[in-house]
Amino acid sequence: MTEQLSPLDIAFLAMEGNSNPLHLGAVATFAPTTPVHPARIAAVLCERAQEIPRLRQRARTSLLGGARWVEDPGFVPEDHVFTHHVRGRDRFATLVSHLMAQPLDLARPPWELHVITGLAGGRFAVVAKLHHSLCDGMKAVGLGLQLFDASRLSIPDALPVQARSIIPSLRGIKDTIDIASSVLMNTRPPTLNSPVLTASSRPRRVVMSRLDLADVHRIRRAHGGTVNDVLLALVTGALRHWLSAHGSAGPDSVVRALIPVNQRSRSGDGAAGNQISGFLVSLPVGEPDPLERLRSVREQMETAKAAGPDRGAGALPLLADKVPPFVHRLAAPVASRCAPLLFDTLVTSVPLPSVPLSLDGAALCEMYPVAPVAPGHAVGIALSVYRSSVHVCLNTNQSWMSDAQWLDGVLRRELAALQDARELVGLPR
Repeated sequence: MTEQLSPLDIAFLAMEGNSNPLHLGAVATFAPTTPVHPARIAAVLCERAQEIPRLRQRARTSLLGGARWVEDPGFVPEDHVFTHHVRGRDRFATLVSHLMAQPLDLARPPWELHVITGLAGGRFAVVAKLHHSLCDGMKAVGLGLQLFDASRLSIPDALPVQARSIIPSLRGIKDTIDIASSVLMNTRPPTLNSPVLTASSRPRRVVMSRLDLADVHRIRRAHGGTVNDVLLALVTGALRHWLSAHGSAGPDSVVRALIPVNQRSRSGDGAAGNQISGFLVSLPVGEPDPLERLRSVREQMETAKAAGPDRGAGALPLLADKVPPFVHRLAAPVASRCAPLLFDTLVTSVPLPSVPLSLDGAALCEMYPVAPVAPGHAVGIALSVYRSSVHVCLNTNQSWMSDAQWLDGVLRRELAALQDARELVGLPR
């Protein structure tokens, strides 16, 4: 059974490039209780991937620009699962960065899994890559859960997508016009010499940092908002520190962040492809007071949520989903370079289940999502919460931001500043 790609899925397929591959990623680390045999881990992953229909399919394009997911007759899971061995944290980070920078082969099912052994304490890691045409972040989590042990959560694989009406409704036309108008009104000339906008050809680096979720919750309870609001404020503070060093954080400076929003139903919609919208938030990097940064972020997110994810400039993915596939094919070379006209960076939060997960009996310890980076952007930021930890991951081509010690230090500094602010207002730790 074949399934048609949506216009948004096709847009991600058409904008694929060697300098800016459009795949989602994840870096998961595991703590085994017995010595690790990488060939066994790879065999377990191959066996489970074989049972997931979506992972056996590739995109077949048509002359009119459309595409369908079809079974790949030559599919062999072993062609998508690889093993590596490294020694040392730096070599591990270098390997992860190299793997994430390599485009997927779109002539076959667009995904890869890499098993990496040799980590400290006998741990191993699995690096996952899935093309954005295959899934959004929420669907990627659903696919990934099916690779874990039998106790993993069960999320249904893709359901058939209902056929789209050739004649759009009047309400649909009005919505499209409203979104297009909002997007156009929010475009602006790229900021000259901005560190957040840069040539895509420079090598990228994946940088990971881990925070204690309890610290984030203490700040949330003191100042209101959500966990994501606090995390956005921490990211804003980190960007401020980086931009200040470049002389690019004046009093009124902002970094416009596109915040993807899941459009899947809470009832567990299993539909394939991408079902996302977004909010456009101005991160106040020019504001020196950490509490004011948090307040600004919280107010903007509350306003965006009240308006809904199907309105405003952040709803660009919804607009892309209303454009005929052949237009995406023709316009992709230009459209892929227009992201700096609308936003400066992507900040995405990937929801993970709070239950313990394992792979071949080894407990999952960390799960770092890796965001794709739009052409012309310097950094993509991804966040996830798993059990008692927050995982922060940068995908960047800026050498200073590529230092994991810098990321650890600046995030903890921002966390401490918000915790100190709690003491100023007389709240206990």
